[in-house]
Amino acid sequence: MNFEELAEQYTPLIYQVIKRLQLYGDRETFYQIGLIGLWEASTRFDSEKGVEFSTFAFSTIRGKLLDHLKKEVRYQEHCQPSKDESFMMVADSSDPFSTDIIDVYGRNLTKNQVKWVQGRIIEDKSYKEIAEEHGVSVESVKSWGKQAVKKLRGIILAEK
Repeated sequence: MNFEELAEQYTPLIYQVIKRLQLYGDRETFYQIGLIGLWEASTRFDSEKGVEFSTFAFSTIRGKLLDHLKKEVRYQEHCQPSKDESFMMVADSSDPFSTDIIDVYGRNLTKNQVKWVQGRIIEDKSYKEIAEEHGVSVESVKSWGKQAVKKLRGIILAEK
């Protein structure tokens, strides 16, 4: 039996595995990965081991889909910026648009917290430099920063 016939015969099985794993995103991508799993099963299947092909195909397709999901999670953890990093990237850019974003996010911040965002994030100043500029202690500036980050996280997470 050629692969096209095999794929046609086992399409319901592929969709069954996708449904069991509760994969509701990009069904076409999951189906293609399932086809790859079916192809691998057809090339590696050994009838002398006493297992039916459908059972072997099911476990191979399922394993291929789970491997794909693991890779996706790993990619998102290591390659996608976190919400905090996204804010820092926007705030760090020299684009005038970033000032508008700072204004939007900064509405809920106190004046001191805005001073911290301006000094620490936008101008990349040290805590000591900010403290000297505003005539306060370094601990005060750190406190402004902690409270600003807490509020900004809440704003960013609420948007998602």
